[in-house]
Amino acid sequence: MLHLRSFSRYALLALLIFTLLSGATQTLRAAPNAQGAPYTLRVAMPAPQNLDPTQLSRFDPATRDLVENLFVGLTRFDPTTHQIEPMLATDWQVSADGLRWTFTLRDDVYWVRYDAETRESVAVRPVVAGDFVYAIQRACNPKRPSPLSNNLMPIKGCYTVAHAFPQTLTDLYIAQEIGARALGPQTLEIELLYPASYFPALLSTPELRPLPRELFAAGEQITRGSALLSNGPFVLTRWDAAGMSLARNPHWPLEFGGNIEAVEVRFAESTEALARAVADGRADMARLLPEQVEIAQQIAGDRVRMAEGDTLTMLGFSFDRTPTDRALVRRALAWALDREALARQFFPSEALAAARFTAEDVVAAPDSAPLRYDPAAAQAAFAEVGFPACTSVPDKFVIALPENDPRWEQVGTALVEQWSTTLGCNSALFEITTVPHPLLIQLGHANYDTETVVRPHLWLFTWTGDYPDANAWLGDALHCRYGYIRNARACDETDAWLDRAGQEMDTAQRAALYGQAEEAFFGEEGSFPVIPLFRSVSVWGQAPNLDGVSPSAARYDRWQWTGTE
Repeated sequence: MLHLRSFSRYALLALLIFTLLSGATQTLRAAPNAQGAPYTLRVAMPAPQNLDPTQLSRFDPATRDLVENLFVGLTRFDPTTHQIEPMLATDWQVSADGLRWTFTLRDDVYWVRYDAETRESVAVRPVVAGDFVYAIQRACNPKRPSPLSNNLMPIKGCYTVAHAFPQTLTDLYIAQEIGARALGPQTLEIELLYPASYFPALLSTPELRPLPRELFAAGEQITRGSALLSNGPFVLTRWDAAGMSLARNPHWPLEFGGNIEAVEVRFAESTEALARAVADGRADMARLLPEQVEIAQQIAGDRVRMAEGDTLTMLGFSFDRTPTDRALVRRALAWALDREALARQFFPSEALAAARFTAEDVVAAPDSAPLRYDPAAAQAAFAEVGFPACTSVPDKFVIALPENDPRWEQVGTALVEQWSTTLGCNSALFEITTVPHPLLIQLGHANYDTETVVRPHLWLFTWTGDYPDANAWLGDALHCRYGYIRNARACDETDAWLDRAGQEMDTAQRAALYGQAEEAFFGEEGSFPVIPLFRSVSVWGQAPNLDGVSPSAARYDRWQWTGTE
């Protein structure tokens, strides 16, 4: 087992080799440009508070863009092909039991720092396996400022360390418990708690990117004034109160697919300022939040872009309540809802009607049929279960929504109206109750006091995929034992498919298995553990001549400026 002293020895060896062979301040030749004149991209965004990859909020897409281009991990998600590609890892081997992953690292990726005096980007030392070990140990350590991410939980020992008594948290204890080891400068071994064929997708997330120990010598925050070390295709050359500057990393060994030579970031806090910067041509791109769409459209017009986002709003069912314990009832309630009409009425620019449960733009996404709106099938299902024209229903349907939110109460009223109209029910058969948002989360996860709280028949819930893989949806959310949404559903063949998909290494076969699961949940004979309602939108302002922008995973090295306006 390799401990911290061994890591230091490997890092020093790599540094000495690098210095002897090339000189620590050697300027390497930049990767060739794609066709097109070099262009300085202009970005508007709120001022970031921290560039630590382990401390990113999913609700801060602009800062995530910066980190995506400054720090690169073992793998990287390609938003165009929706596949995972090797990055710092040239290849990897997986043990027969699926628990031990051994990665061979590139030896030509460096930690780079910009020298303001010489105005050069200096290659300090190579990225080594110990940088990944340090990053994982730091992220799992509860004494660090980083919130613990679920993406780290498959790594052996991370959960144990994260929940250990503070007095036991020595460097030696952490190194012994966590299954991440440097077997050499360019050989990394990671041990998992259970087989996870989607691990390469997890490795593409910020939480699992390498960090150099020396970056945190002066403190735990990567904020203004930090002497930033980064290893991505771009280097931070300026960070002040007005904005930031990024330049191509001249030591980056891979080809740039676009012609973005530099990035100038202008800080702007208000929605109006962000949108106006794009509208006036002072910015080529600005990330926006869904609730900012209408204001942005008024200012920037057709320069505002929208695409399907990564958060799904749904209604969960209680399988242990009558009559939602019956699949036909759940199907009927799902098929009776016109989600398109609801989205147009209440979220015309903030959300889209959910066409399916699993996001389409992830690895191994199933090719599944869209969710149905079928009043006739809904009526037939209610009749088959013994409730023709909504008669003989044994109990009210209690629906829990978040309190102190008038719009969701209006949505609840519209849901009742659609069910009543389509199924022929008296609206009194449906009872809307409002509860604190934390309780809604507890209801969804079955983590509440059953003696004082009776779970409703249906409750509102949201889910966000934390990594770009179908397992982040079907497996992590809906699995009968391991899924976050716990609604008393008994395990069945669907969960066996999810288990197989979680171990299958062939992406096409995984997609087929997830397709079977999606059909079993939401198809013609679906069990409908939930009713998907709305998908969030990803929103940004974009200049017409900028190509390659995607809803997520911004990769400036792939973007192309195609001309002048």
